[in-house]
Amino acid sequence: MGRFLVMDVVFYGSSLNYDQGSGNYQELKKITRWDGRQYTLVSRYALRYSLLETGRKLGLWEVAEGEKLHRAGSGDNTVIQPATDLLLTGEILLYPEFDLFGYLITSTTPQNFRSAPAKLSHAVSMTPFNYDALFNANLGMANRMRKVHGEMKPNPFTAEEHETFYLYSLVVDVDEVGTIDVFVTLGSEVTLGRDEKNKEIKMKIEDVINENGRTKFILKNKKETRELLQSEKVELESFERINNKLVHIRYSLSPEEKKKRVERLVRGLLSLKRSIKGREEDLRPRLLVLGIYNDASYQTFKDRIQLIDEYSEEEYDEIEEREEDGKKVVRIKHVVSKSRKPIFQMTGLSGDIDVAELNESAVLSAVEKLFQGKRLSEVKIFKDPSVEVRLK
Repeated sequence: MGRFLVMDVVFYGSSLNYDQGSGNYQELKKITRWDGRQYTLVSRYALRYSLLETGRKLGLWEVAEGEKLHRAGSGDNTVIQPATDLLLTGEILLYPEFDLFGYLITSTTPQNFRSAPAKLSHAVSMTPFNYDALFNANLGMANRMRKVHGEMKPNPFTAEEHETFYLYSLVVDVDEVGTIDVFVTLGSEVTLGRDEKNKEIKMKIEDVINENGRTKFILKNKKETRELLQSEKVELESFERINNKLVHIRYSLSPEEKKKRVERLVRGLLSLKRSIKGREEDLRPRLLVLGIYNDASYQTFKDRIQLIDEYSEEEYDEIEEREEDGKKVVRIKHVVSKSRKPIFQMTGLSGDIDVAELNESAVLSAVEKLFQGKRLSEVKIFKDPSVEVRLK
């Protein structure tokens, strides 16, 4: 077993992921669970997008610009993927969206793919959907047009709404972060973007050379010869000619950069935001169950977190003293206080686990243990002051 970081996260949000819908009816993404009721969800793809955008805005990482991407295939069968030269030079490791969440590059022989070291689940609502909806129309713009054109035709639409707690998990295979394998076949053709006429630039891999611990690709076609050099920001971990044709290259980041990548991923999740339909939703964790595992099998507690509705009633007397007509008067008022509040109940946790206040420094301090070389299996619970947790 290797090193794993597991984060089971509860957050609070409203109407976070819409489906294709029909006509002027905007439908939330939903899933039916074991109890036969429907729950809204935020797809793992939407979470991934929001996490990448949050990290970009916070300056934690960069995302690949358009020139670092290209379309493979032709006609209606084109797919967007990382540019081939990013893969061959190892520069692809500099972008967390590919390092953490994987990729498929079809324009090489064999095809190169990466399974995601950071695996997100869908975020599913913790309360069922009751088909609340909101009717809307752009009356403001329609009214302005009426004054000019003499008619008013607003565009009405109905949007489903659901505000509640959501639950998802993130599992990170720490040993796979910051390391990739590249396979290429000598004599095979690769696509290196498109020319000014939007035609694919195809070149053959003439040779791959390990030159003083750095790779160099020799590429040729009828028009030109190119050299692609390994990125200076990545390290060559291994170089192997498996046979006369197939070459296996293993690139990696430095140990310090790998550690920073994991820490920045955690920081991005702790500050997660989602922009949707003119709203900025705060998806930061309200409850976080953090598992850190070094040389031990990991587990998730996502299915052991329950949201229960607790009703409480408190009775007490209030004593009020004041003066009336120069006399001291004492009045006793009997008060009954009623309240309902959400409680997160967790079952099946062994041993004594403290519930600590959720803050970035405490979480990162716990994650740091993964990089200290100690064998451990540890679970910590962090909560926001706005919620209550009960261990059972």
